[in-house]
Amino acid sequence: MDSTRKVILVGLDGGPESQVALRWAIQAAEARDCAVRVVYAYLDQTTQWPATGAEGYLPPSPVDRYQAELDAAVDVVRDRLGYENGSGWLARNTGANALLTEAPGAELVVVGSPEHGKLGSALLGSTATAVTSKAPCPVVVVRGTATQGPVLVGTDGSADSEAAVLFGFEEAARSGSALEVIYCWQPQNRHDAPIDGAEELLRNWLAESLAPYRKKFPEVGVRAEVIAGRAAVVLAERSGGGSLLVVGSRGRGGVAGLLLGSVSQSLLQHSNCPVAVVRPT
Repeated sequence: MDSTRKVILVGLDGGPESQVALRWAIQAAEARDCAVRVVYAYLDQTTQWPATGAEGYLPPSPVDRYQAELDAAVDVVRDRLGYENGSGWLARNTGANALLTEAPGAELVVVGSPEHGKLGSALLGSTATAVTSKAPCPVVVVRGTATQGPVLVGTDGSADSEAAVLFGFEEAARSGSALEVIYCWQPQNRHDAPIDGAEELLRNWLAESLAPYRKKFPEVGVRAEVIAGRAAVVLAERSGGGSLLVVGSRGRGGVAGLLLGSVSQSLLQHSNCPVAVVRPT
């Protein structure tokens, strides 16, 4: 495969969610004119198996099965994109470490997430959470059900969300989808008189901040909204009708070095459509 060609990485582990991620990655590669590299990661536990009997015993290694599953996935990619646009790597490592090793220079990393699973504190080291925390490129966690609806973007004016807005415009232009940009805010006191005025100021600011993107992407139909409420809750509720939900990795007030911002981390658990987590270039 041409080493200079743009590549989308997709993680495979034999589970059904990774097969969904593979299909999503192939569709994304078709839209972006990219190659797909399938990374199948495994940890060989046989070296830690306790010896039994006089000669000891080791269970048969499943590496051949893993290799067969990887080869089958690469064949699917090549059938859709052409032989030169599919490759694979069987990595004896954790899924997160293997993907992060290949991520520099990648166009996108795609991973799956169990449909009804939770990526809370008990699973903080999961592949999806670890990769979205550290990858230098955008990461798409495929969960929920992607519809033909708009691309949704959550923004708060931070550098992280500006990167998310640009990604959202690019994705909407590429797919021909509408774009909805949502700014969420929480009034300090719901009985304050100036709330209506504050929302008007925020709507004006949001319109001005989007003006350069509208000019750059005139073909994209954009709807901008200011909504009172917690961003994680509002975006999760709206995600059911979206084709993709795009957020920054940390957002306003984020501290470099933290794994993920609270909004992006919550959406990895509760979004009803695929989530793209984007960090500033």
